[in-house]
Amino acid sequence: MKYRILIIAVLILTACTKSEVGKPLPIALTAEHVCSVCGMMTVALPGAKAQIHYGNGNIDTFCSTIHMFSFNLQPDLPPNIAAIYVNDIGRVEREKPGGHWIDAKKALYIYGGDVMGSHGEALVPFSKLMDAEGYVKEHGGKILKFDEVTMDKLRPDAHGHL
Repeated sequence: MKYRILIIAVLILTACTKSEVGKPLPIALTAEHVCSVCGMMTVALPGAKAQIHYGNGNIDTFCSTIHMFSFNLQPDLPPNIAAIYVNDIGRVEREKPGGHWIDAKKALYIYGGDVMGSHGEALVPFSKLMDAEGYVKEHGGKILKFDEVTMDKLRPDAHGHL
């Protein structure tokens, strides 16, 4: 009976920790992680963070979603990306968003609102449309899907801030 309970517990834990078969899980960012774009500590700056996991086990971490997108939109990006994660700002404190990682490709991003990120513009990620709409009502901006974020939108002058 004890073994049966143990097996059931292991199966439940395994099911709860795997988001998709073969997809790596997000890591907890610490002071040891630096942004793959600017070299700053990822946890030292406010705003949503990001991480890209590769099929070979390597991970790139980012101090902002802007840096993740500017990296991800490069033409020479490695082809073996296994997962991309961002913090869900609907579930964490924006100033210190630890945890609550969501699939970046399924997230909704607020672009052009009045909240600036650590390096200028912010792309603020949410998992739920209702949270994203509430943020837009309070801070302005437009809701974009992952594939709608382009290099043109990452330029500092993209919507009149310069």
